[in-house]
Amino acid sequence: MKNSTSTTSAALALFILSGCPPEEATTDAPDTDTSTGAPATATDAPTTDGTEACPAPTAGPTMHEGQLGMNEVWTADGSPHIVTRFVSIPDGSTLTIEPCAEVRMQADAALVFGGTSSTEVTTLKAEGEAERPIRFVRDGEAPWSALVAYTPSQLSLAHVTLEGGGADRFLYHASLVMRGNSETPTKKLVHVDHVTIKDSVGAGVLAEWSSGFLPGSTQLVVTGSGTEDSPYPVRLGEHTLDSLPDGDYTGNLIDKIHIDAEGANSSGGLQEDGTMRDRGVPYHFGEFGGSRFSIGGPAQPLTTLTIEPGVTIEFLEGTGMEIEHWTSEDEPATGALVAVGTADKPIVFTSAAAAPAAGDWIGLWFGSVPAAHNRLEHARIEYAGGECGCVGFTCTDADEASVLFIEGVPASAFIQNTTIAHSAGHGIARGWLGGGPDFSVSNTFEDVLGCDQTLPRDENNACSEGDGCG
Repeated sequence: MKNSTSTTSAALALFILSGCPPEEATTDAPDTDTSTGAPATATDAPTTDGTEACPAPTAGPTMHEGQLGMNEVWTADGSPHIVTRFVSIPDGSTLTIEPCAEVRMQADAALVFGGTSSTEVTTLKAEGEAERPIRFVRDGEAPWSALVAYTPSQLSLAHVTLEGGGADRFLYHASLVMRGNSETPTKKLVHVDHVTIKDSVGAGVLAEWSSGFLPGSTQLVVTGSGTEDSPYPVRLGEHTLDSLPDGDYTGNLIDKIHIDAEGANSSGGLQEDGTMRDRGVPYHFGEFGGSRFSIGGPAQPLTTLTIEPGVTIEFLEGTGMEIEHWTSEDEPATGALVAVGTADKPIVFTSAAAAPAAGDWIGLWFGSVPAAHNRLEHARIEYAGGECGCVGFTCTDADEASVLFIEGVPASAFIQNTTIAHSAGHGIARGWLGGGPDFSVSNTFEDVLGCDQTLPRDENNACSEGDGCG
């Protein structure tokens, strides 16, 4: 439900001045440059085809409370649109917000599209233009909550700013939230094009339950955001990685993209091909020790995670990456890793600790039998070799290593031109029986406590004399 409120001339003048972003409002009086005190020139006001980009609204403010109509349009002229915390959006409806509109969100207010049991597509079209943007801001000092999209809802945001949201701690204090249904394929719910999220109490974006951004999403900026218990600009499950847009994720409490181990289809692990791209900041994996960034899952088709040059992944203490935890000759691998960097832009697997040390995290674990198309080139694996929970797989007293092969023989020496450094265990544990590839030729080993690579057991599960290195 909405209503327009008439005001006195003084109040109306106040709303006219505040209906659009300050830099875009146009009045009869000359603007003032706050840095010099001099009147702003005519070129300071953005224009389109010689007309005012954002004319001052004359019909607002407009209050929104209770349930909205089926297909409402929030006009620029009705700005500011003031949203209470009790607004709801009917399933199957479309809310359209015009360019230049300003939406003022009261304390704890949220716009929620769909729900956990929704079957109808509920839509938001907030498509501003470069010189006619749409703004969501606080109505008062307290933060508002979020724009929330449940599958199968669809949100289209272009030239939009979300400022001052993140009131809900159960949403990690995020301002834009996406929720799928924890099944593959990943549910793509939100399209962003030049969207800025700023001053969010916690994460700018929360994407969970196998949800993601729609194809073509670009130029997402998250800045000025983060609180101690949710310090990252983006928090997402592994199935969102493939759709994370380009943009800028700096200027927050901690400039890292947080990855949660969510899994899908009632089992753990990434179960859909995906790509991790260099978005200008490191990726951080792990909420608690013992969690695993897993690729592949039971009864799923072969899943490949591709990592592009320049990506850095930091692992919380006691965590690791599993490229298939376990398989066998009768059960082919369901996970593979293709991480091919360059000499100038290597891929880095490292510790998330403020003061990294050898053994902070487990390392890369390849369960038998590794998929034939695994590739790891021009990478750096450092501060790994922590406790792996694997016993008796090598010919040495300890089994920990920065790279662990658990029984299965790789089809080739697919790790090349890679540096393994500061390992609390071996560099590479070749924990299979007989023969197999030699990884010592093109790789570099620095500050490795154990063997650069271990000697495999023979076909009779026996070890030759010596220290077990080879």
